[in-house]
Amino acid sequence: MAAVGGLLAATQAQATVFAGTWQLTSYNSADPGLVLNVQTLSSPNFNIDLGAANPDQFDLFKLYTNETTVNPDDIVASPISLRFTFTAPTPNNGPIDVGGTTQGYAEFFGIIQGGQLTWNNGGSALFVWGEGLPGLVDPGRMTISVNGGQFNEGFFGVHEGKRHGLKVSATFDWDNDPTFAAVPEPATWALIIGGFGMAGATLRRRRALALA
Repeated sequence: MAAVGGLLAATQAQATVFAGTWQLTSYNSADPGLVLNVQTLSSPNFNIDLGAANPDQFDLFKLYTNETTVNPDDIVASPISLRFTFTAPTPNNGPIDVGGTTQGYAEFFGIIQGGQLTWNNGGSALFVWGEGLPGLVDPGRMTISVNGGQFNEGFFGVHEGKRHGLKVSATFDWDNDPTFAAVPEPATWALIIGGFGMAGATLRRRRALALA
């Protein structure tokens, strides 16, 4: 009976390998606005086994500017967008887009100047997989986090160049694998069918006694 009562079962850590590609799809590379440069730090392809290490972090790119001064147009926010496309596990809710803004800043009457990267939702996005699979009770979830921050900060101007840029990394944090309705084993089916048979026999016996 315990087997019959536990028809819902979770498959823990079965789909812990996350594979796909990442791409910086847009950023401000020309005036107006703070002009940005990007140095790629890793392959656009990733294959992360969260069963071996969870959470796992990997570098994406370094963001920097070669401008030497923050001008009024540089303070205006410009869009930036990062995309993660997953080939495994499937089916999933990808591609996952993380958007944000970049802009220059000048503080204390222009004494401190630099650039700022700010992601929407704190750089956090939810990857979901397993929806649509037969017997699914609850889909799998993994949180993607991307860091923002300041870059090329200097005194009385911008400390230009990639050496003073911001290293942007992604963190994959496994939340849970999909949960499916468990298929009863043959012995369990025998118990269920036998129980139905006994119930039916009891009802027939009661009906015969009532008619006697």
